[in-house]
Amino acid sequence: MRVFVSGSFRSATREPELCRKFVEALGREIVKQGHVLLNGCRSELDATIAGAAHNWLKENRRNPKKQIISYYPRDQGAAHNFGWIGQSALPDWEMKHAELRFPEQIEKAQVAIFVGGSEGTFGARNWVYWARKPVMGVPRFGGSGETIYQQELARRNQKSPLAAAEYERLNAVKSRMPWYAKDIVDLGELLVTPRAVFSVSSFKPEYDPVYTSFRRVGKKYGFNVIRTDKDHSSERILPRIENEIRHAAFVIADLSDVSRNVYYEVGFAMGLQKEIIFTAKKGTDLPFDVVDVPVLWWTTQADLEAKLSTRIRATKKARE
Repeated sequence: MRVFVSGSFRSATREPELCRKFVEALGREIVKQGHVLLNGCRSELDATIAGAAHNWLKENRRNPKKQIISYYPRDQGAAHNFGWIGQSALPDWEMKHAELRFPEQIEKAQVAIFVGGSEGTFGARNWVYWARKPVMGVPRFGGSGETIYQQELARRNQKSPLAAAEYERLNAVKSRMPWYAKDIVDLGELLVTPRAVFSVSSFKPEYDPVYTSFRRVGKKYGFNVIRTDKDHSSERILPRIENEIRHAAFVIADLSDVSRNVYYEVGFAMGLQKEIIFTAKKGTDLPFDVVDVPVLWWTTQADLEAKLSTRIRATKKARE
């Protein structure tokens, strides 16, 4: 995972010393988990987080140039010399040009974390929104990070209480900053690659083994495969289906027995441009609407699990 961290100590008005310890812990945790730290290389916060990550990597005999990547704007010098550093191809990082091009660290990022900060931090957040990357504001220390957290939490509450409940982990009170940093990095992984996978298939009992195979293979790669009729929630079924598809990492759809629920759920997922893995029992006569989509054709449950395992493994690797 590639993590962009932005902000400023100057606007971290609450617990400033603890904020610095948190930023150091966050830098260490990002690289400790094998992720890449992306850096704007122009503030004291940038230098602090990159320095902490650099020291941990050197102590553990890992190459900082592979896990700390920084860019600085042409009109400023580099704020530190940790890891790999490049000069941005852009004259500045303002959103005022006729042709908008993303700053390199934002273009490469998969998720962005904001700590403290003021107007400049909002500018970076706006770039991340424009790039359609997940946004994480750290509320504990005040500044723009807190405002960004509140705005994003309200947006997620409008979409789904489930998404908001996950996001509230950013506001957890932790006495030790390494624990807080780990919680935030773990949440970033969930935002980049959700663990829920939505299963679409016929509800007929003879297709229950297909769902069992989906669950078994998903669990092997850290995913929780869900199916609407197996969920005992009291929530109305249609909003629940749409919510679960919307927040799924991807969708697995078996077309061996195409029914109304299969058509609806597949169509909704396609409308959201979700990645869909299609499976079908060999010999199935597919409807015209999906006759040209790539399908994993299976003969037995063992065959299905082997082919699905290969595909999900590739999907997970592509998201890392």
